[in-house]
Formats: sequence, C-alpha cells, structure tokens
Amino acid sequence: MNRGKKYLKRIIGTIFCFLLAINNVMSQDNQNTDQLDSISSLENKPLRYYQRFGPPYNPDIKLTDEDSLEWPLEFDISLFFQDIKDLDVKNNSFKANFTFDVYSDYDLEYTTVNGEPLEYFHHPEWIQARLEGETTVDGPYYSFRKTPSELSRAMLNGLIEEGRISPDFLENDAISFYDNKFSKSSIGVESEFDHNWDLSDYPFDTQKLLFEFQTTTDTSLVKINPSLKFASNFEKNMRNLTAGYIIKDVSYRSEYKSIPSDVIKISPDIVRPQVTQAFIVELNVERRGLVLFFKIFTGGILSFFISCMVFLIPLKELESRINLGVGGIFGAIGSSAFVYEVLPVVNVFNKADAINNLIIGMVVFNILVLLLQQSTFKRINIDGKYFYQTVESPHFKSFQDSKFAFFYSIFSFFVILTAIFLW
Repeated sequence: MNRGKKYLKRIIGTIFCFLLAINNVMSQDNQNTDQLDSISSLENKPLRYYQRFGPPYNPDIKLTDEDSLEWPLEFDISLFFQDIKDLDVKNNSFKANFTFDVYSDYDLEYTTVNGEPLEYFHHPEWIQARLEGETTVDGPYYSFRKTPSELSRAMLNGLIEEGRISPDFLENDAISFYDNKFSKSSIGVESEFDHNWDLSDYPFDTQKLLFEFQTTTDTSLVKINPSLKFASNFEKNMRNLTAGYIIKDVSYRSEYKSIPSDVIKISPDIVRPQVTQAFIVELNVERRGLVLFFKIFTGGILSFFISCMVFLIPLKELESRINLGVGGIFGAIGSSAFVYEVLPVVNVFNKADAINNLIIGMVVFNILVLLLQQSTFKRINIDGKYFYQTVESPHFKSFQDSKFAFFYSIFSFFVILTAIFLW
C-alpha cells in the first residue's frame, strides 16, 4: 500500500514538472512573438514615416503629406563613351573621354508646402564622379521638360555669373525625357582612371574598365539607377583604342559604404552610421587573343614540333636525335622567356603560364620517350657480325614504335591545348 502511494506521488510530481515546463516554453514563445510583432510593426511603417520629422533629424527638412517630394531622390544615369586611350598591359591607368547624363523627376530646387526651400537640387551636389589626374570637365548643360521655376532660373543665373555652369543651361529638348523626368544635366569628362589588370585568362582576357559615381549623402535620401530608356553606350570605332581590343558591352553594379564616424539620426528611435552608394559602370573590353596567341607562342609551338621530329630519325642515328631534342628544349625555354618579357609579373596562374608549361612539358616528354627507345635499342654480335635489335619493353611497348610516339605526342598536345582554351 505504501509502495503504491510512493509511485502515485512520483507520477503526480512528473506530470506537474511536465506541465510547468510546457508553461515556461509557451511563455517564452509569447515573449518572442511579442518582440517579433513589435519589430515587424516598426519595419512595416513606410520609409516616408521616418523622414517627415524635420530638424534635428536627417535630412533637416520637414515634409507633410501634401508635399510631392518623396525620399529617396532617384537619379538615372546614362553614359556615352567617345574614346579610350593608353590601354596597355604595362600601364596601371588609362584615359577616357565620355559624356554622362543625369535625369531627375524634379526641378533644380524644391519648396515645401511650409515654404522651406531645398536648393542645389541638381546632381553635382548629390552625385560626384570619381576622377583622378588631369581632368577636363565640360558643362554641366541643363535641359528641362518644361520651363523651370523662377527660383531655379534665378539660382542658375547666379551660377552662370560665378562661372560654375554654362550659359546654355536652359536648352530644351523634350524628346530627351521619359516617364516623369523633369530635368536633365549633361557633363563631358576627359580624365585618367586607375585600372587593376585581370590577367587570369591572358591572352583571351576581358578587362572591366570602372567608372564610379558616389552619392554625397545617405542612401535614404539619394539613390542612383541606370537609365533604362537611354542605356549606356559607346562609340563603335574609337580612334585611340589600342589595336587588338574590342568593346563588348556596358554593365552596372552598386556598392554601399558605411561611414562609422558619421552618425545620423533619422527619427527619434533610429540612429545609425551614414551609408553612401557607389554606382559603378563597367565598360567590358575584350582582347582579340587569337592573333596575340600566334604572335607570342609560335616559337614555342615550333620548338615542340622540332622535338617531335626525333621520332622521324632512325634509332641508330643517336647523335642527330639528341641534337634535335636539345634544340627543342632550348627553343621552348626561349619562347617561355619571351612570353614573360611581354607579360608583366602577376601572382596568378593564367592561360599563358599553362601554355608555356604545356610546351616545355611536351618537349621533355618527347626527350624521355627518345631515351626509352634508345635504352631498348641494342647492338648485338652474331658470328662476328654486328646487328641492331630492339628489346621489347613490357611496360612501354607502344612507345617503342616511333610512328606511334610521333602521332601520340601531337594528339596529346592539341587535346591539352584545347582544354586550356576552354578553361
């Protein structure tokens, strides 16, 4: 009886602990759910909500529901490349001449419903092109879908008097606009740009020439997009583009940079470092590698074929075979030295290295087969007469046949070379 009571107490205690554990888990789940709900409710508020507080919160301008201005300001960019100069593998820079157009949905200034003006509403104050070295800048030239506001006109007249913009700023060209775009600015640039060569596929490489546009303020206020209506383009026949290169296309990508030392307060609850956008335009330039391949590797390929000629010389003419094989080795090494003289030293294994190693490796292979054949080619004495006889090798029987070795070597060379091309 006592034993039954003890079992009953244990069962009741176990059930009680189990129910307590379930209660704790459910309470934790409810807390997590509450936290998630509070976070999701915060994130579900429109971005417009956090940008209408006004000073002292970024961007220090108070907007109401009656204002047409929407953050972030979105600028569309379109580039046209006229010329590329000094693009050479021995240079770490090149020169480019291009024009870029920036489209906006707004006039050059904006006045809120409360009468607060937001000036310098044009792209040089919001977007900066990253330029280096001696730079020539032509413009900007402004055009509008319709007449700009009086405040914009007065501001532009002041900029003309200061010499900051061209007198032709009020050029009107309605056909140049699309969607809700209101203003357009055009700037011509001729500048030097750094270039980090990617030679992993040399001599069949494609180089990405980078042109960067950086926002000067936080991404919550300014955003850069590529123009879909007027896609970036380039001159088909550039006068100074280095022979052997051809421009394929233009691509885009964006990078975002956080500035920990520049902290901004967007709303009473959100404080974070400023984040800027780097909009990068990539001009993809392809090298015509086939011509360069024959130019720099012809010597090495000829050296390989010279080494193959040893299989066409009778086995008893050992000296001639060795001389031909040694000549092939020196030719392959000389060709490799010539390639490395043309190509700058890089810390990557590229196709040129693979082709060089293939040529040298196949020449050495031919020499090894030559030595194998000679080691099994014996002179024997029968009844005072000397005869030459090939001793059959159980492991390399096929390579003792010079005709087989000749075609096998050439076939292997071209198979591996094709694999390198496709690599």
